[in-house]
Amino acid sequence: MKIITQQLAKKLPRDHKLLSNQTVNPQDYSTLYSLLSKAQQLTIYDITSTKKHSHETIFSVTDHINRTGNNPLIGHQIELGIDFIDITKLYLKEQNSVITDCCGKELNRKYLYPSHYLCNITILAKALDIQKISAYLVNII
Repeated sequence: MKIITQQLAKKLPRDHKLLSNQTVNPQDYSTLYSLLSKAQQLTIYDITSTKKHSHETIFSVTDHINRTGNNPLIGHQIELGIDFIDITKLYLKEQNSVITDCCGKELNRKYLYPSHYLCNITILAKALDIQKISAYLVNII
């Protein structure tokens, strides 16, 4: 399954090939749960903004730092049958991958590769036992 975040979809040209994938609101737990519970593998695209690379450069993600101030699993542990999940080695590794700082509503450009809510999707995917998770950031400047 391939999905893109609403934040990225809003910034892409109307004819961009990524828009052919499912667009999701990463803060809508119920819809994400319903969508992801059917997936066996997942590829996610979110937005970043860095002047170190050209417009629409795509980076693979190797890890994230959750700076959003929330965790999509809080309040849903019983429903998911979990207490704590280990999210180390969450993403499939690719060469030249980056670590993203998930910032929430506003991208904080003090970080090299900021993103919005990529971590919300991947954390829930891991809790739903999706083993193959790939994530990419599209540079929009």
